[in-house]
Amino acid sequence: MLKGEVSVQLRESVSQKPKKSSRKPKAPGPAAANLSQEAMVRYINLKAWRAEVAKEHNLPAYVIFHDATLAAIAAASPQNPEDLHGISGLGAKKLEAYGQDVLRICKA
Repeated sequence: MLKGEVSVQLRESVSQKPKKSSRKPKAPGPAAANLSQEAMVRYINLKAWRAEVAKEHNLPAYVIFHDATLAAIAAASPQNPEDLHGISGLGAKKLEAYGQDVLRICKA
């Protein structure tokens, strides 16, 4: 081969690129199934806020809050920081970091 006595043929791969799928909004999961219409609006707003925060911090959204936590917040409709205490998934650290934003979204 090195002396040129033998020819080498190479084959080019012609695989197709995967088609891009458009992301469709998902229907609310089981965590939000029993929410009232007003609570569902809060839940959707909380999910949008969580997505923005997760993108800013380069984290998966569930690290900020799980869907079940967002559903519980939406159902509780908190108006002050004391209303957030006792919701599963909301510890002191997350209350301090995100509590004011959550209240602002719930009041809107």
